[in-house]
Amino acid sequence: MKINLKIKKTVITQLSYQTPLEFFDKFHQQTYNTLLIGNDTQEISEFSFIGIKPHTIITFNEQFRLKQENIEYNLQSKFWETLNNTLSNTDFNEFPFPANLCGGIGYISYEAVHQVEKIEKKTISNYQMPILQWIFYNQYFVFDHKEKKLYEIKFDYETPSNLESTEQLEESFKVMNLIAECEKEEYIAKVERIRDMIFEGDVYEVNLSQQFRGTFSGDPFIFFKKLFELNDAQFSAYLNYGNLKIACNSPELFLKGEKIKIETRPIKGTINRGKNRIEDQKKRKILLESEKDQAELYMIIDLLRNDLGKVCKYGSIQVQEAKRLEEYQNVYHLVGIIKGILREQNSYWDLLKATFPGGSITGCPKVSSLNIIEHLETFSRNIYTGTIFMMNREYFISNIVIRTAVFSDDKFFLNSGGAITIDSSPEAEYNEINHKLTSMMEILKI
Repeated sequence: MKINLKIKKTVITQLSYQTPLEFFDKFHQQTYNTLLIGNDTQEISEFSFIGIKPHTIITFNEQFRLKQENIEYNLQSKFWETLNNTLSNTDFNEFPFPANLCGGIGYISYEAVHQVEKIEKKTISNYQMPILQWIFYNQYFVFDHKEKKLYEIKFDYETPSNLESTEQLEESFKVMNLIAECEKEEYIAKVERIRDMIFEGDVYEVNLSQQFRGTFSGDPFIFFKKLFELNDAQFSAYLNYGNLKIACNSPELFLKGEKIKIETRPIKGTINRGKNRIEDQKKRKILLESEKDQAELYMIIDLLRNDLGKVCKYGSIQVQEAKRLEEYQNVYHLVGIIKGILREQNSYWDLLKATFPGGSITGCPKVSSLNIIEHLETFSRNIYTGTIFMMNREYFISNIVIRTAVFSDDKFFLNSGGAITIDSSPEAEYNEINHKLTSMMEILKI
């Protein structure tokens, strides 16, 4: 059965410009509303998006489930084929700017790896969430940070549907009883095991992570607001799915598509910021001159070039920038920029299938790294190191889900990880995963 998402007309209204964070405050208690928030005038993060009044909700666990107003049914169909068929039956791209930027907003969890590669699942899920949720909205707000403009966009679909509902949450937030998946000694032992595998020639690099979990009470959006105000990471997002909420503070672009132009910006190499300007300069110099971090970055750039080669035109893939330093509130990162041209017969879902999960959070070679991750990590990553995205047929933006908290019923989860190479210091790797959580821990007062 085809999912009808065709649109009869759209109404675009320009409103007085506000920041996305304060504007979304009035909508955040309505379930399935979402916020994708950029932070500056760079072309990769010059827009923010809000989706409200959900029209269609598509989820996937072992099968697809479609929900519209007064309609709900299962689809027994193949994963990537169904997503491609759904995308082909949308027409957001045919409308004028900025309606042509809107599309289905959602996430794919890391666990979709089992829809890409034959990886035996070994990890245990601490909380339940669909592998995919993809939502199309009746109403969007688009924030153009470069032009300081805000647009309200209302879509009139051929098939009317509105799944809007509201919840009431306490105006407070508290996390309690936070514990780590493993103690320092156990994490270091895992790092050493990976280094042994590298010495034996099984793999070159593996991204190892661990999960922190606790309980919480109150409104998770309060946590997200404080987090973004402390660190306005350019691919942040807040997704309210009722008893499941996701607060993402990611600095990393996974994939961006504008028609057939494709871009990815992997992050590899991290160092904590200094306490003053002189310390900061020293930290920048250390990271830029680090042979280990440069090797990590170049390895993943090569991996991504290979992944993009599956769906891009021959000879079109270019490394625009092999190593650039980017600064954030608590850390510095090294970033690469790779661009390509998508083949006409390939869609953005084909692009995702070719590159998922992202090389920067798996390792090299990818399939070997995926197997090691499945055996060494105790708990399923779920959305961590998956992607949050918005997509129509000619516009696509997605992140790598890092620096992210998940709220499931009254449980709180977050993960942190880093790349292990032959030059890794186990002690330094353990310290790095804690540096990456500095902003979150400051808010939690832990």
